[in-house]
Amino acid sequence: MEKRKAYPNFMGHLFYFVFFLLVSASSKAAASGSAVVIVERPSVVHNFSVDAAAVRTMFRDALLQYTKQATAQAAWTKGIGITAQDIVGIKISASGGPVMSSRKELVAAIAESLVEAGVSEERIVVWDKQEDDLREAGYFPRPEGAPYLVRSVIPATGFDEHVFYVNEVLGRLIWGDLAFQGIKPNRGQGQRSQRHGEKQSVAQMYGQGVSAGSLESQVSNKSYYARLVTQICTKIINVPVCIDNSGFGFNGSLASLAFGMVDNTRRFEGEGNWGDPAIAEILDRPFVRSKVVLHVMDALIAQYAGGPDFSPEFTYPLGAIYLSRDPVAIDSLLVSRVDSWRVGAHIPSLQPMVHYIQTAVEYGLGTADPKNILLIPLP
Repeated sequence: MEKRKAYPNFMGHLFYFVFFLLVSASSKAAASGSAVVIVERPSVVHNFSVDAAAVRTMFRDALLQYTKQATAQAAWTKGIGITAQDIVGIKISASGGPVMSSRKELVAAIAESLVEAGVSEERIVVWDKQEDDLREAGYFPRPEGAPYLVRSVIPATGFDEHVFYVNEVLGRLIWGDLAFQGIKPNRGQGQRSQRHGEKQSVAQMYGQGVSAGSLESQVSNKSYYARLVTQICTKIINVPVCIDNSGFGFNGSLASLAFGMVDNTRRFEGEGNWGDPAIAEILDRPFVRSKVVLHVMDALIAQYAGGPDFSPEFTYPLGAIYLSRDPVAIDSLLVSRVDSWRVGAHIPSLQPMVHYIQTAVEYGLGTADPKNILLIPLP
């Protein structure tokens, strides 16, 4: 009798082959920095405020899980690369007022964790571009008992005259931009009023003693980097807020960091530009890549329309923190969620405005492909 040939178990081999591909993809994503830890606990949100103790636990859980370390000290030193000798800048987003700026509870949790790891409070600097924004958000003057210093770029620490980004788009300079010549306008009327589209007189917008005629020479194709980025901070942790922005779609990890670290950015906003390719090009500098070591997205209360100002009717109590080295991965994941809420509210999609996310992929700043993002959800 002829012996039957022994055929391999096709389905069994197929299963192991698919499993191997999935594991390889996950390993590749993790190795490339595209792992994203998501902690989502809606119960921490109560009437536009958050539970500080719960947020502290959420952040600690996310940090230890992401770095695969057992202690805060090991997480920061071995996992992230921050030591007691570093001057750590915590870049926040303070343009959303008391409710929709980076929440002090999360920022305090990060700073306390750094102190636990041996970084002194005097070497932790919470910062954003505008002092007026920091004041309205409740960060300036420094909150009592806060385990960090607070600094603004404008007017406190300023811009580095030797380090700048050049783009062919010309921008009209206003007070606060390094190359602007004029006197400071009344508090709150400078760059903030321009950002919100308010109609202002020449004196209000650009400072006293500046005539309309002289503005013709007050233009530049340069955006200077903040000294906090080029000279002062040795490591930077980016803590943006999940909120939309009419000037460039989504004020997430990429846009809030890029536009927060340079001047003369109004030229990149609005239809026909939407921050592309400026956002990616601003971030694509060796000193930015080496210093920005972590992104912690504040999605505790998310806002899907009306930003950057607080619009309570467009908020969602998500109760989430996204933590990763990859800002592109975080933004791409959250833009999808924000768009789903916009569609439900019959608001146009963000997609036409956020092409800069794909440009950031092309510049090697991260990945937006869901297949290459290793999601690590925590209960």
